[in-house]
Amino acid sequence: MTESALVGCVPSDHFGITCVRGLSPDEVLSRLSVTDQAPYPLCTPDEALQRFGSGAETPAARVCRSGEWTFLIDVDDHGVLLQSPVLTRLSMSTEAVSIWKLLDSTTRIAHAQSGELLAYYDAWHFQPAEGADPSFLNRALTDAGFFLEENWESDDWESSVSALLMLEREFGLALSSEVAKSPLPTVSLLHLQG
Repeated sequence: MTESALVGCVPSDHFGITCVRGLSPDEVLSRLSVTDQAPYPLCTPDEALQRFGSGAETPAARVCRSGEWTFLIDVDDHGVLLQSPVLTRLSMSTEAVSIWKLLDSTTRIAHAQSGELLAYYDAWHFQPAEGADPSFLNRALTDAGFFLEENWESDDWESSVSALLMLEREFGLALSSEVAKSPLPTVSLLHLQG
């Protein structure tokens, strides 16, 4: 399997990454209603954990731009940005994709475009993605080996690694680990908890 650059940007056992195409970080933060937090503190991953805390009860994200995408990297694996109302708001007049890996659990992926949730996939269920139009995501997941029984039975195959590689290939996501680990604007997402 080809190595995913995104794997070096997040912890291996739990993470969340949400990407919005064609919007600046300021536009994305405006859609998240966090502009009142400016000026945003610049935090490395460790500094963000110390400042904002860990766990689902204290959601926060670090923000950067790479290529045509704005990346929101969960400070801890809270999954708030994967929620349909949040992701569809981020996707208004554009496209957004989110991946969430729960500690020792499952990988979830959601894809939204123009304010509509096109597909939602939960690797725990071993079923194709569902949504308004899951065909694109299901084809990409199939190409990445998600529906092959031998992969699910293999100790070497990891759904989160394959999902990150699939997102790079299918959506053109590219982020270096140097950028992901550098001090980035960081915001609290406490108001978005569902």
